[in-house]
Amino acid sequence: MSNRPRTRPSRVAPIAGALLCTAALAAPWPASAAEVRVRGEAPFRIPSAETLRALPADAPIRADDVRAGSIGFEIVYDDAAPDADPDAYSGRYDAAIRAFRVRVGGTWHELPVAAAQLRVSDGGGGMAHRESLAMTGVARHGALELRAGWVQLNQAPPGRDLRGTPGVIGSDALPRGDAVTRFETSGEFDRVFYVRLDPVGDTSRPVLYLSTSSLSVDVATAGSGR
Repeated sequence: MSNRPRTRPSRVAPIAGALLCTAALAAPWPASAAEVRVRGEAPFRIPSAETLRALPADAPIRADDVRAGSIGFEIVYDDAAPDADPDAYSGRYDAAIRAFRVRVGGTWHELPVAAAQLRVSDGGGGMAHRESLAMTGVARHGALELRAGWVQLNQAPPGRDLRGTPGVIGSDALPRGDAVTRFETSGEFDRVFYVRLDPVGDTSRPVLYLSTSSLSVDVATAGSGR
C-alpha cells in the first residue's frame, strides 16, 4: 500500500454489469494483518417467467432459486495484501481475496479465488472525479460464466478532483473492517450487488442478470496471527 503525498482539490459510471467516511480512512492502519469477512443479504426483483424458462438446463443457477427472490454473498479478504497497480490512485489487490461465495435462493456457489479481484480507486485510471470499491468474481460452468460483484461508487461532475482528502477516501489503500460498509456513495444505485450468467467470452448479452441496491451488509475482522 502506498503512502504518498496527495494533490488538492479534487468522485465510476453507473454499473452495467465498483468507501467509507473520510475521517475513518484517515486513521492509521492497524499494525497487524487481519482477515475481513463481509456478508450481505438482500431481496431482488425476480425476472420474467420468460427469462427463467430460457435458462439452459445445465445453468448453474436454477429457476427455482431465482424465484425465491433472495440473494447473498460472503467475501473474505486479507487487508495486508500488496497493491499490484502502479497507478498512484488505483489499488489492485490480486492476492487479497481468500473466499468468494454467492447465494441465490437456497443454493450457494463458490467462486475460485484465483479469478476474484478486489480493486480500490481514489480517482485513478485517469478519472479523478470517480472513486470506487469493487469485489468481483467469476466461475466457468460449461458454456456459461457465473459472475458476481459488490460495487460501491462515488462520482462527482467531470472536472472535480476527488483524489486524496476531497473525496470519501484518502488513498487507494485497502479499507479496514467495517469501513467497507460505510462508503458514502453518490447515489442509491451506486451501491450494488449483482449476479449474472453470460455466454463464455460475451458479457454483452447476459442469459440472466440479478441485482440489488437494498443490501444489508455486516463485516467481521479477525487477526490473522501474523
